[in-house]
Amino acid sequence: MTVPADRKAFDVLAERIAAAATPEVRDVLLDQWLDYRDRATEWDARRWGFDPDRWLEKERAELSRRSRFGRGDVQLDDAL
Repeated sequence: MTVPADRKAFDVLAERIAAAATPEVRDVLLDQWLDYRDRATEWDARRWGFDPDRWLEKERAELSRRSRFGRGDVQLDDAL
């Protein structure tokens, strides 16, 4: 399931697309439109009560723990 960005974000982006001076700028802004449509932004995450820097922190730690000890591999960060 995808969660689009807030409607206000689309309104601002639509104004920028309409005012774009070159096709290249318009293309970049249209790519951003797709990102806004298909993915939640950090602003959305904060609004919903999620801290983007700590998103899935427990799950990431568990995956790291399993990968490090489950196969006997040494994480590159730990080897330095």
